[in-house]
Amino acid sequence: MKEIVLRGSPISKGIGIGFPVFLNVDGEIPEEFIPKKEVEEEIHRYRNALDLSRKDLESLQRESLEKGHSEVALILESHLEMIKDPFITSGVEKKVRETGQNIEVIFHHLIDEYRDRFNLLKDSYFRERIRDIEDVSQRILGHLRPFNRMKLSDVPQNSVILADELVPSETVEANVSLVSAFVTESGGLTSHAAIVARAKGIPYVANVDLKFLKNEELKSLIVDGSQGIIIVNPEEETLKKYEELKKRDLQETLSLTKDSHLKSETIDGYEVRVFANLENPQEIDQILQNGAFGIGLFRSEYLFLSKRLLPTEEEQFRIYQEMLQNLNGKPLVIRVFDLGGDKKVSLPLDHPDMKYFLDLGHETNPVLGCRAIRFLLRYPEILEAQLRAIVRASRYGDIHILIPMVSDISEIRFVRQKILEIQEEFMRKKETIAKTIPIGCMIEVPSSALMCDVIAPEVDFLSIGTNDLIQYVLAADRVNPYTSHLYFAIHPSILRLIRMVVSFAKIAKKPVCICGEIATDPLIIPILVGLGVTEFSVAARFIPLVKHTVRKWRIVEACRLAEGALELSSFEELRRYLSQEVSTR
Repeated sequence: MKEIVLRGSPISKGIGIGFPVFLNVDGEIPEEFIPKKEVEEEIHRYRNALDLSRKDLESLQRESLEKGHSEVALILESHLEMIKDPFITSGVEKKVRETGQNIEVIFHHLIDEYRDRFNLLKDSYFRERIRDIEDVSQRILGHLRPFNRMKLSDVPQNSVILADELVPSETVEANVSLVSAFVTESGGLTSHAAIVARAKGIPYVANVDLKFLKNEELKSLIVDGSQGIIIVNPEEETLKKYEELKKRDLQETLSLTKDSHLKSETIDGYEVRVFANLENPQEIDQILQNGAFGIGLFRSEYLFLSKRLLPTEEEQFRIYQEMLQNLNGKPLVIRVFDLGGDKKVSLPLDHPDMKYFLDLGHETNPVLGCRAIRFLLRYPEILEAQLRAIVRASRYGDIHILIPMVSDISEIRFVRQKILEIQEEFMRKKETIAKTIPIGCMIEVPSSALMCDVIAPEVDFLSIGTNDLIQYVLAADRVNPYTSHLYFAIHPSILRLIRMVVSFAKIAKKPVCICGEIATDPLIIPILVGLGVTEFSVAARFIPLVKHTVRKWRIVEACRLAEGALELSSFEELRRYLSQEVSTR
């Protein structure tokens, strides 16, 4: 059999080697009519299926929290909320009573109707939400009438899972000792299944033509989640090469974790502070164990995204207070609520907070719409409650405020003025608060990068959110399979913008932190250090890797590397340059 190489979109890094396992669903649902006297019994059967589904999700959620997968637990929380939705509960029961059809048919038709409605929306958030609804519906139908779909907890060892699409709960149930990798026909970086795969450390490549694979005689597969490569029926030499790479990756991970307590400084003593990104306050202990300098980015919207309820000022204050006390003097940077775009909260229509979201559900282009600071300026009472909670908590430690999606300096000035007013109010009441609270600006919109000479003097620190900055600068949606190939983290334009921001920040004597995924790439880290970046904020599991990478370089070498990179004019030239100058170290 001939070796074949396919390319897709890299979703979760790592190398998986194993045997192909296709996931299939038997979607046949027979239509039956229920005698009137048995309708209530049919409804009881449905309620029992809902109850069993709820218990499944609660069990998976507990398991996720025990393993430190907070993002996964949040997704499952949203699934639990869906099961309580009147659309799923009383809506189905009402239809059964009206039509006399069996539960499976009623439920299936309502989900189809819901899917058709959501598919009319161009908003990527709602497209992702219908995947969650389908996931929940499959679980409920599975308790009503078992599907012939193989469970990922029961697949043979070294299975490479091939599916049209993965739903989150399937990924959660995947046993990492059995599942080597995922390959799907569709899927994006921000899908819930992708988040779960990365949390579990399972390699994942999406947007691969599975119809081609179904027509081939498959013996074994190699999945390179870092490069987005699928190797079908690899030759012995190829197989040996990837087995060695996989073994080396495992050894490096163990070694890096063991050395995470060491300093993050270059060979010649140039210090680079490595902070942690955080969604779940309960993970602070893990972050400190990994050697973090503090919390460089607390995504505060995760306090309520899964519960669909805005936290009160008092609730926020208690959380921030506890976080500061657990950090024992280390800094805590709170990004004010970054809502909109792909992070909306779906509230019941009769919910008192629904007024904040009613007019945001149908934006033609939500990523360029009312999100982050734009949303908070539109609803200043939400911003004010959060700022009040932060100011009150400031007495307990080193707390900072970060403003996301800034496109104009007026947005910074509005927030600063609001903070001053709140501080003056508390001081008049003789309440103990910090005398100063550092305020930062996220550079993730081209206008803020181009105006950083004006912005830097107005703030206390800058934080470059490269994930969004790259997307906006290159006009390439990294979730869209038709444009993701244009999303280059090391495009010359991005390096030049970072150099510009760092240069003006140095003139203003303000620190600059990199918060995006490029801060975890060993090929790019030395260039960023050479450009003058002194702070990185990354997911906890990447802290040991970033610190180790910094320790391999001298600052003079990093500066020379950055100078050479800035002279190049294309992504391809940069890629070759890094391959020659960095990957061999």
